[in-house]
Amino acid sequence: PVPKSFFEALDRESCKRVLGLSLKKPTVLCIAGNLTEERKGGPILKEILESDAQNHCQFTLIGESNGLNNPEVKSLGFVQDELTLRIAYNAADVLLHPAQVDNLPNTVAESMSCGTPVLALNTGGLPEMVIPNKTGWLVEEMNSSAMIKRLKSVVQSKQANEFRQSTKETARKLFNEETVADGYFKAFKHALSE
Repeated sequence: PVPKSFFEALDRESCKRVLGLSLKKPTVLCIAGNLTEERKGGPILKEILESDAQNHCQFTLIGESNGLNNPEVKSLGFVQDELTLRIAYNAADVLLHPAQVDNLPNTVAESMSCGTPVLALNTGGLPEMVIPNKTGWLVEEMNSSAMIKRLKSVVQSKQANEFRQSTKETARKLFNEETVADGYFKAFKHALSE
């Protein structure tokens, strides 16, 4: 489950100001314990950050980012406090999740709970979370050029703003504490009845 606090609304412009971000460019957030790790999409993220995508948006990174140093990118390092995470999710227009292998990532659930749509690769459990044109976008090809192309399209279209409410509503149905607890209760009850 995602803690209830993630569902509380925060003003996006205020969150951008707190993080020192421009109000004029869309913000793309990327979070992982180690952003350079191949399993977490590090090589893809590196190519995205070196591309001309920065002409269309600003990037904020949370996590270990050695090797991704770029003066144009806002790096918050490894963040452990919930409030800073919530501010970052709410400041973002899009969460970029470039992992080529993943099951049900917490960062995606947290982002959606804050109403921030997700751009991810169509892999693992992500299609169960990211509903195209409702909670974000899935990229079929597992490479940086396909993600760059889709990212540019997303930030230029400003579609992300249209998906904020449906993203939050979907997250509330999937990840709130009561729903998850009820699912576990039903599973345990079913297992015990057999």
